[in-house]
Amino acid sequence: MLTLVDNIIVVAAVIGILFVAAYFSKTVQDMESYFVCNKSLPWSLTVGTLVSTWYGGVGTLGSVEWFAIYGLSMFLMWCFTAHAARIPLALWIGPKMQIRTDMTVPDVLKRSYGKSVAIIGAVLMLIYTCQFGNVTSSGFVGKVAWDAPFLVTGGIVMILVVLIAVAAGLMGVAVTDMIMFFFLGVAVAITVPIQWGAMGGWDAVTAAMADKPGILDPVGGLTVTKALFFMIIALTVYADPAFYQRFSASDSPKAGRRAMLTCLLIWVVMDAVLCATGMMVNVVHPEMDPGQGYVALVLETLPVGLRALFVVALIGSAISALDSYLLCGGTLFAYDIYGKLRKNPSQKELLLLTRASIVVLGIIGLVVASKFTVAMDLFGYVSAIWAAGGVIPVAGALIYKGQKTPAGGLLSMLGGSLAYIYTLIWPLTFVDDPLPLCFLVSLILYIVGNRIGKPVEAAEIQAA
Repeated sequence: MLTLVDNIIVVAAVIGILFVAAYFSKTVQDMESYFVCNKSLPWSLTVGTLVSTWYGGVGTLGSVEWFAIYGLSMFLMWCFTAHAARIPLALWIGPKMQIRTDMTVPDVLKRSYGKSVAIIGAVLMLIYTCQFGNVTSSGFVGKVAWDAPFLVTGGIVMILVVLIAVAAGLMGVAVTDMIMFFFLGVAVAITVPIQWGAMGGWDAVTAAMADKPGILDPVGGLTVTKALFFMIIALTVYADPAFYQRFSASDSPKAGRRAMLTCLLIWVVMDAVLCATGMMVNVVHPEMDPGQGYVALVLETLPVGLRALFVVALIGSAISALDSYLLCGGTLFAYDIYGKLRKNPSQKELLLLTRASIVVLGIIGLVVASKFTVAMDLFGYVSAIWAAGGVIPVAGALIYKGQKTPAGGLLSMLGGSLAYIYTLIWPLTFVDDPLPLCFLVSLILYIVGNRIGKPVEAAEIQAA
């Protein structure tokens, strides 16, 4: 669907992004400058990188998929819950990360539950950072725009992601995220009004969904357990390493707080737009996968040049999310797993291992993503595994003022996550989604476990 002019614009954008990554690679000297850019991230870049990370390929195309499949009820159960949950995070919890010496979430777990729980948490969080659904969404774009095989588009995207994350660290990621945020915002602002009018507006939606009334019911379309699934997934923000990384990297607690509150307004508007887009896809391309249908709808509507901008925005949003999470994943393996198992590794050693881990994760991601046809399916699996066991211990470490013991963290984390993995292998027949039950198991084990044993002493933390 793209012309020569479109392709020239796309190539120019890619070259510009690589230039930015090469420029900021010169600022990386040690793990602190690489992972939290010496706590110097300004408010504007914090906003840009937070928005772009959330609305990656999964956040954009995946949201369209979910709105097209589940309808308006997704806005209440998923979007409202996700954004409402971020208000306490922005006002009270996130800023604490900026003023403490912890670099990562496992550091927080170590202070509350000890070294063993921190390492287990790092392993489970490493699974969560494998947000490879962004590669799947890039494959959708490549298929529609160039009729390219998945491995071609996905491979190019993964190479770009690895180059940015390996070379430039968080500052390079944040700046490229800001650029992608601009492209995505412009593309959405231009395309949606044109598409909505050309399609026929709300009347066309209601006519097309006459045989699927649940799609247009704001409180219908989802079973109770499925609704709870989306609400619990929304709470993973309290255990999301990328969000805490941004707070830790911001140049002040106030900057981190203001950035998060600014993002809330942008996210609400974006979700409303993506909800309308999901409805449009059901009308214009009901025969296609919603993700591919969205790409086709836009490319059929926009003129030459603007189509290229849209493709850059979509693939760029996937790159933004992937490089952020691979940066966190590489750091989790090197700093929080290897670094806690090995005594006093050097900064150079940790930095080298982080970069090597990002390359390995990129290769794994390309293979895994090729097995999925819906971007949000992969996001749902990895998020649910971490949500089932990780949210309660992490939130408890940051919020709970009562007694916290290694047993409480360990039982809650392993109990919830292993219970969910068990249900993936041997599905439960009496619920359509087991995450709410596994989340409840994690909560109960956290309450019971904190009554077992003694809290971790400060001396023990330092010795570990």
